[in-house]
Amino acid sequence: MTRFGARLRAVRLQRGLSQKDLACPGVSMSYVSRLESGERVPSPAVVRRLAEVLGVDPSELMVDEDRTAMQDEALAWCEALLAYHDGDLVMAVDLLETLGKRSDEEMFGWCVRWTRLVMLARQRDHEGLLLAAAKLRKSWSPGPAVDALVEILRASSLRRLGRTAESVKAATEAVELASGDGERVRRVNTRALISLCAELTAAGRLADAEQVVDQLSARLSELGRDRLAISTWWARAKVADRLGDRTEAAHCIREAVAMLDDFDGDPEYRCRVRLAGASIALRTPGANLDEVVALLDKVETTVAAMRRQDGLLAHARALRAELALRDGEVDRARELAEQAIATGELDAEQQLRCHLLLVRAADEVDPDGSTGARTALAALLEHINPEGVDPLLWRDVARIALRKH
Repeated sequence: MTRFGARLRAVRLQRGLSQKDLACPGVSMSYVSRLESGERVPSPAVVRRLAEVLGVDPSELMVDEDRTAMQDEALAWCEALLAYHDGDLVMAVDLLETLGKRSDEEMFGWCVRWTRLVMLARQRDHEGLLLAAAKLRKSWSPGPAVDALVEILRASSLRRLGRTAESVKAATEAVELASGDGERVRRVNTRALISLCAELTAAGRLADAEQVVDQLSARLSELGRDRLAISTWWARAKVADRLGDRTEAAHCIREAVAMLDDFDGDPEYRCRVRLAGASIALRTPGANLDEVVALLDKVETTVAAMRRQDGLLAHARALRAELALRDGEVDRARELAEQAIATGELDAEQQLRCHLLLVRAADEVDPDGSTGARTALAALLEHINPEGVDPLLWRDVARIALRKH
């Protein structure tokens, strides 16, 4: 029996009422029984109805522990949907089974809106997600930690829409919201820190990102080998890579890739981690190119069994273009880079790498005939936000700009 259930029963008995006497519109006698036994957690509307029947102030029935229990159930729902989003269907089903059916109108409405939000994230409908998130934040909420999950999704969509300052703000708010106690809340806080690290890196705020990496690294021992652990290593790799520490970046991304052997979740996520591994390995001194090829082979094999994943294939082609140029296969390098660009699926940095590759390839064939490739590169530079791009890439751009013909 919860403290709410015990309090409700005590007040009812003090007034000489039966459970049937408490029944009112929206609250059946069987529901009253479940409330008193602790099988159900009431919504604020139900508390108000019961308080009116009993003739007491609602605050006399509701206590903080009951709201904590409500948030814990909401977090379980969130984890179930995130598990589905991540491809871990077994965990999703198990979590939903523990929740059972709920009839509380606020909770049910909130869960429906949250479910839609996750689906919008899966569909990459970033504008739609931001609108849905705004409505969700204005509605009734089970607690701040679930609001943090909404802000994490908002941050990702804002970044993909090029609104990096807002994405950092959303991720920062997520960290602050998920600052309570409890295992589930702490996992949300870890998710929020990973999100904040990604947003700070994209915004070019590497010193701040390093501080977040330190917080995440301190939690690795408690994460095991699940997706949060993989993402933590990946975040460390991204920051080290941006800072030019290729050796540390390679070490961190290898740790992330190695954990994929124990992760049966989202195949798209596995592909993205492996693509990150291949990309970082290519830029690491003394890179093992056979390792890069093996990673790309795994990605392409996985994508072949999936529905349309043009973005993954485009990134893989861009990396294969770099490999081909290293092997002296200039024509193949140009063909692969042009195919990758033509998909329209590459992010700004990937596009920049491909255009730089096309300039280098053109220079190798005919130094005087690379005007077209240089013009395309110049056009791209007009629209790129330099803060979200590897600083070392600008060195390559400068070399090409200063090269004399």
